[in-house]
Amino acid sequence: MATRLFLHSTDPELTARMDPKVRRLIEQRQRTLKKALQSRLKRARTITLEIGCGHGHFLTAYAERFPEEFCIGIDVNRRRIDRAVIKAERSRAKNLWFLYAEAMEFLKFLPRTVKLGKIWILYPDPWPKKRHFKNRIIQAEFLGALADACRRSAKLHIKSDQAEFMEWTRDLLLASDEWRLSRRQAFPELATTVFQTLTRGKAFAVTARLEPMEKADNQKLPTHCDD
Repeated sequence: MATRLFLHSTDPELTARMDPKVRRLIEQRQRTLKKALQSRLKRARTITLEIGCGHGHFLTAYAERFPEEFCIGIDVNRRRIDRAVIKAERSRAKNLWFLYAEAMEFLKFLPRTVKLGKIWILYPDPWPKKRHFKNRIIQAEFLGALADACRRSAKLHIKSDQAEFMEWTRDLLLASDEWRLSRRQAFPELATTVFQTLTRGKAFAVTARLEPMEKADNQKLPTHCDD
């Protein structure tokens, strides 16, 4: 039920067709999220975000390693967030916050004074069946919304054990006007996540940098990676 409440909840047309009770739950959750972000991020200017943080293994270790970065982890599963919060409390990291939220809603209500510097998406649901591709987090609309919330030269790090999903991801990044694939990848092995243990060491990774391309009528956009 929790995941269903998040899928497409930022699409006005779909939201309008929802059951009134479900729509009220979504609106209530969004008001709570907006208030929390405005309150907690009053002094923040740049943040590091993990989307689909799960139980918080990676981001807790990351925040401890990089205390100069304010780190936020979001997930659509409340039980996972509850466990992540416990980890954060045990670590006593002052630069770490776990939040029950969906990615598009988070980007929508993130204060405009706050920009993303680094984004981590580790082992997201690949939705392998073709009829479910629309539910994948990596979509052109998502990449555009993410770019709008980022500072220039922000880094997007994605890792998955599904080759087809990563091919889908690379194709969308190559087609994007905002993101440029990089051959330089930096995935610190700080902690093993719950989902990572299920992959038996199988992983594909991609890193992209926010670098909006200047469009010109007589100039073709590049589709290659940077060095």
